[in-house]
Amino acid sequence: MAQAEKTVQITVKLPKKQYEALKKYAASKHLSMADIVRAYIQKGMSVEAYTEEIDFITAIIRQEITIAINGLSNRLAGLASKDLIMSAAAYYSTIAIIADLIDTNRYTTFREIEKKARLLAVEYTKMKLTDAEKLFLSGDAFEQNLERLRGGDADVGPDL
Repeated sequence: MAQAEKTVQITVKLPKKQYEALKKYAASKHLSMADIVRAYIQKGMSVEAYTEEIDFITAIIRQEITIAINGLSNRLAGLASKDLIMSAAAYYSTIAIIADLIDTNRYTTFREIEKKARLLAVEYTKMKLTDAEKLFLSGDAFEQNLERLRGGDADVGPDL
């Protein structure tokens, strides 16, 4: 036979309305008021334990999500940077090709145009946003870069 668990008696004072409601509920379930009170205490303690577990699990999930998001955001930043370089290179290459069609004595190969465009693209990606906007809004700066791309300025790279 299983040994009965030792119990301790406590006294709980309830408001009369709560006492009457408890008494009525116990009668409707055919249980003693003590059984009902014990069940409610157990249920309340279970909810408290559940809440503590949820807080612990939530912290772990939040940490894992943060780690995942940080990894993805670094990857996206890298991809965006690469995309920016390719976009700027395409932009300058297009301008150079148009310029080349106008003045065919400037370039010897498309590779030369593309290499200079890549160098300008890398410079562009290193600019602050405000400086990049000034570059595109300023006719003089645009003409200077176009001249560098055409081959008129040697500071694009000594090996070109």
